[in-house]
Amino acid sequence: MKKENIFVETYGCQMNEYDSDRIINSLGANPVSDAKSADIIIVNTCAIREKADHKAISATGKYQKLKKENPNLIIGMSGCVAQLYGKKLLKDIPYLDFVLGPRGIPKLPEIIKGIKDGTSHRTIETSMDVQDVFDVNPYHQEGKISGFVSIQQGCNKRCAYCIVPTTRGNEINRPMKDILEESRILISKGAKEITYIGQTVNSWKYEKLKFYDLLNHLQELEGLERIRFTTSFPRDITSKMISSMKNNNKVCRQLHLPVQSGSNDVLKEMNRTYSIEWYRDSILKLKEAMPDLALSTDIIIGFGNESDNDFEQTMNLINDIKFDTVYSFKYSVRPGTPGEKMKFHVPDKVASERLQILQSRQREITLQSNVEKVGKIFNVLIEGRSKQNPDDLFGRTTHNKVVNIKDIDAKNIGKILKIKIIDAMQNSLVGELN
Repeated sequence: MKKENIFVETYGCQMNEYDSDRIINSLGANPVSDAKSADIIIVNTCAIREKADHKAISATGKYQKLKKENPNLIIGMSGCVAQLYGKKLLKDIPYLDFVLGPRGIPKLPEIIKGIKDGTSHRTIETSMDVQDVFDVNPYHQEGKISGFVSIQQGCNKRCAYCIVPTTRGNEINRPMKDILEESRILISKGAKEITYIGQTVNSWKYEKLKFYDLLNHLQELEGLERIRFTTSFPRDITSKMISSMKNNNKVCRQLHLPVQSGSNDVLKEMNRTYSIEWYRDSILKLKEAMPDLALSTDIIIGFGNESDNDFEQTMNLINDIKFDTVYSFKYSVRPGTPGEKMKFHVPDKVASERLQILQSRQREITLQSNVEKVGKIFNVLIEGRSKQNPDDLFGRTTHNKVVNIKDIDAKNIGKILKIKIIDAMQNSLVGELN
């Protein structure tokens, strides 16, 4: 029996990318890169910011014409926007066949079957009460060097700006044996590096095991060269976690640790449960253990009563710590979050001006950090053909820096090589075989 073609358009975070691969695998379908050749089209959406969900909803409009040309084409929406708006999507988008929340992926084969045989029409599956949330493993392309493994779904933190608990539910932690089993599958298909993902990944616990225990077990996986994980929560940085990172020869020297603001007043409004002093102290302990650790963070500008002084404290933080990368955004009110009920948020014009100042300074910091790497030699995991120039290859350092490499044979894909950095760009490096 011929496999059906599936086209999945993905928006948002690494968790969504992972879910898209699970969607493909759940149906046993053939992934295609052109929607015109698809039997099933699914837009996997993100609702973390208002613009993100509007973009995802409008994306489905591109496929209306294809539906008219081929009435048998199945079009669905999955992910956080699907979870958030549910029935409204079917009402507003008449050519949509189904709406699927993040936890409903195991039910997708049943939904597609019902649409085809006519037993169900315009289905909505947004229940949080789904058994075996992790039941479907992702599709992993043979020979792909890097991959993702989800160790956690949902979040218990209840930050005032965040919609994740609404769209993904309470925290569910995956059993270690299942994490190890999926890791081995990816390794058998060629993965050398795996990123372990969760909403607050370092809060993972199962039975009597904690996150540092998981890192220790992952180190024992034969064939796995590198371990990454994201996203960590500052309050869950512990001395045992730091010790495990330091002593684990596979854990990359890179950590994403969202701070969101440099002001205690704003952090309190956000319900982040830690102080900026706690955050700075955690960074100090991490750097003492791993001096070459590269740090990235998230910052939200314009939340609540953020004053000029609050913003100045945030600027002081990025100037002091000198993050390798900062993902920064204007605050966007999300439905169903505590932030929606707040009477005041910084006016858009003021927030835009502050964001521009922060991003401009961060570009300077990032470029300077890159320039300082010129002339140095790094171990680089070669991942594939460079997007900038298909004749070159690219890879990443342990610090998650992309390096484009000239005059190197494709047989080196999957290897860790010593690469000398010869040039620095804003967002990447250029290197040559040492």
